Amino acid sequence: MEYTDLIEKYLDSIWFTAMRLTKNRQDAEDLVQETCLKAFENIGSLRSENKAKAWLLKILTNTFINKYKKEQNSPEEIDVEPDFLEPIFYKSGQYVDLEKEIFSAVMDEEAKEAIESLPVEFRMVVLLVDIEELSYREVQEILNISSGTLASRLYRGRMLLRDALYEYAKNRGYLRGKSNEV
Repeated sequence: MEYTDLIEKYLDSIWFTAMRLTKNRQDAEDLVQETCLKAFENIGSLRSENKAKAWLLKILTNTFINKYKKEQNSPEEIDVEPDFLEPIFYKSGQYVDLEKEIFSAVMDEEAKEAIESLPVEFRMVVLLVDIEELSYREVQEILNISSGTLASRLYRGRMLLRDALYEYAKNRGYLRGKSNEV
């Protein structure tokens, strides 16, 4: 598989994860671009095409951790751009709004906000395990954490999501009777 085919195959996952991590269209674009450049520079380190998605997401998360998390800790406040649904990718001869296509089709605004409100260490594991459906071993390798740390962060992230989405679930009839209450 050629490099461009590899990137195109997993661009949706890379873009989706970058948007959820950065919460900002411009930062997500920069993160995706930097990820693609690093992947191109290090294509020789990809051992198997079957592991390409995990390899690309590892590059993305390491880049995010090294660059954006440091910036987040700076005293300067970072504004989140409210209109991140603008079409920005040109694919198959037309502009494609990946955010709208992928994420908005699956969840409404309350669910997206709940995920975005998670602290970054929990948001990363929830995104990689529950949304991107990577194996625990792949996520451990991507984030360079132990299985215990992964399990703890995933549990805590899911509990925070559960608490944040309780009213959402109740209002939409997902909770019925006292036996299903959280």
